[in-house]
Amino acid sequence: MSESELRDLIARDVSVLESGLTLLNKEQYIPNLLGTRSYIDLYARDRDGHHVLIELKRSNAAARDAIHEIHKYVEGVKQHFGARDDEIRVFVASTEWKELTVSFSRFATDTAMSVTGLQIHVDEVDDISVTRVPVLPMSQGRFIAPWHDVNWYSDEDGLKKGLASIDACCQAKGIVDYIVIVLRPPKPIHSEHQAKMRASLMQIATMQGLSVRPGAEVLPTYGYIAYFAMHALSASQYMAILKRDASALEEADNVLGGMDDEEALQYLNESVSALEPRPDNDHYEIGYPAKFSKYLDGDQCNVEVVRRYGMFERNTLLTDDDIISEVRGEDGATGQRFKRTLNVANRAHMAAARTDIARCLDQNPAWKSHVLRALEDIEREFPEADIKVSIFNPATGIFTPYLVATREEGLLFLPTYHVIVHNPEPSRMYFGALQANGSALTFKQLLNKYYDGRLDGLLMTMTWGGYESRDADIVEDFGASYRSFRFEIKERKFFSFRDDRWRSADEVHFIGLANEYFEKNAKLVNVIVGKIAPRESNGIFDSSSAELILDGMADLTRGLQEQQFFGNPPEECDICSCPLSEEKYMVDGAVQSAGGAWACMCGDCFVTQGKGLGLGVGQLYLRHADAWLKVAG
Repeated sequence: MSESELRDLIARDVSVLESGLTLLNKEQYIPNLLGTRSYIDLYARDRDGHHVLIELKRSNAAARDAIHEIHKYVEGVKQHFGARDDEIRVFVASTEWKELTVSFSRFATDTAMSVTGLQIHVDEVDDISVTRVPVLPMSQGRFIAPWHDVNWYSDEDGLKKGLASIDACCQAKGIVDYIVIVLRPPKPIHSEHQAKMRASLMQIATMQGLSVRPGAEVLPTYGYIAYFAMHALSASQYMAILKRDASALEEADNVLGGMDDEEALQYLNESVSALEPRPDNDHYEIGYPAKFSKYLDGDQCNVEVVRRYGMFERNTLLTDDDIISEVRGEDGATGQRFKRTLNVANRAHMAAARTDIARCLDQNPAWKSHVLRALEDIEREFPEADIKVSIFNPATGIFTPYLVATREEGLLFLPTYHVIVHNPEPSRMYFGALQANGSALTFKQLLNKYYDGRLDGLLMTMTWGGYESRDADIVEDFGASYRSFRFEIKERKFFSFRDDRWRSADEVHFIGLANEYFEKNAKLVNVIVGKIAPRESNGIFDSSSAELILDGMADLTRGLQEQQFFGNPPEECDICSCPLSEEKYMVDGAVQSAGGAWACMCGDCFVTQGKGLGLGVGQLYLRHADAWLKVAG
C-alpha cells in the first residue's frame, strides 16, 4: 500500500485516529512566505475546534523526513490561519517507527504544542487500528545529582584503598558517569556529622544514667575526603540497579507510591548508594551541595584532584572548575544557588538559564517571577548584551535571621540575587533582598505553625543544612518579603517591583534593608538567637527535646497534692526573653557559670544553661490552669 492509498483509506473515517475528529481537507495547501509551499496530508478539526495536522508515513525511509516537514506545516498554519501554538495539534501517524521514534520524541519534548504519535496497523482487508506511540525520555545533558557520598580517610594509604574500592563498587553496580573529588584540609579535621552523632549518644546515655567511657568524647580526625557525586539517573535506571538486591527492590516498590518525583529520586539515589558492595572508608556520611561548599569555604579544604569517569572523562571541554561549581549547586539544581554568565543573543544559553533559574527558585515564587521577568526585559532591550546572574536562595527559614545575627560574616547568609547587564559597559542591575513587611509572629507561634511547637523539630533541619521547602511562607510569617529592585547605572535611578510593574523608588541597598528588618524585629530576633545559640557548639546543633526531658523530671501527681504555685511570675524568660505565657515549663533556678545568679528560665534555657533541680538549686514549674504549679525540685 502506497502512502497516498493509506491517506485515502484513513480519510474515509479520520475518527479512527481519535474519536471526535472531522476531516476538513486532503492535501491541504498551505502557502509559506518563509520557505517552500506545503501540502498537509490530512487537515482536520477536533471536537474542541483545534487545527489538527496529520502527517502520514508508510516507510522508514519516508519517516526520516517527517519532522522536517511538520515544522514547515506548523509555521505555515500559524502564518496562513493566524493560529496560535495552543490551537494547533500535530498527529504523526506511521506504519514504521524505527527511524522516527527518536526525532519524534525530541520534537514532542521540545515543542509547546500538543503532539501525538500513532502506530498504524492495516490488516489484510484494509481495516485500520492504531496504538499510541510513547514519547521516549530525552537526555537533557549533564545533571549532577544533588545527593552525594562523603568518604573520610585518616591517611593517604586509606585514601588510595578507598578510591580503588569506589571504582570497584561503581563497576559492580553499573554506575558509569561519576566524579570523585579528593579534598585535603590544611590540617586533619573531625567530621561534624560524627560529632553530632557522638554527642547525641552521650546525651542519651547520661539521661538514662549510664556511665560514659573515659575519652569517649574525643573525636578522630581525618586528613582526606573522597567526595563522590554522579550523573542523575532516571527512576527506572535506579530500579534496574536495585534489582541486585531483592529486599532493597521490594522496599523501594513499597515506599515510592507516597512520594513526589524529587523525593522518589532522592530515596532511590540513597538506596543505590547503600547497596552492597560499599566503598572502604574510615567514616561515611551523606553529602549535599551546601556541605561541599562548607568543606571548601569553611574548612579551607584544597582540591587535590577531580577524578572523572564516563561522560565527565569524555567531555574534554568541561573544566574542573565547571564540575566544582555544579557540585556546589551553582547550576540551580539544589534550589539554593545559581551562577552564570550569559550572552543574550545565544538563545540556547538563555533558554537553559531560564529553566535552571526556575528550578533554583521553585520554592521562591516571588523571585522566580521577578528574575524571569527581568530576563524578558533584557532580551527585548539589550539583545546583544552579556549578563551576569548570581542567585543565593538559601531557603533556611527561621535560621536565616539566626545565621545573619550570629555569624562573623552574617550578611553572607542573606538571600539575594543580582542580574547585571553589560552592554558592553555595566548598564543595568536587577537585585533582590529581604525587606521588612508587616507584623511578625512570635517565635513560639512560628514553632507551633511549622514544627508542631517543638524547638528540636526546627533544629533537626540543620541535619540537612537547614533547607526548608516552606521558606517563602516562613519568611512572610517572621515579618519579611522577598522584594526586587532595578538600578539604572548610568542615570543612577532606582525602581522597586510592586503590583507587577516597576515603580520609581528612593536609593536602596540590600544591607540597608537588612538593617531595617533587624531593627524593626529586634525582639523576635533576640528570642530566636536566645533559643538556638545555647544549642549550638562549633556549628553542631543539639536537637534534643527540652520538653521531653522535663516531662521525665516532672511529677504532676505530687504537684497536684502539694499545690505549690509560683507567685507573681515574670512575663519573659530572663535569659532568652521569650514570652513565658507560651511555654509549658518554667524553672526558677541557678544558672551555670553565672556566679550563683538565679533566673526564671524557659525549658530550653534551663536544659542548656541551668544547674539542675533540687533544694537550693532550682524548682520546676508546669503551666496549669493559668498558673505555675511546682512539679519538681
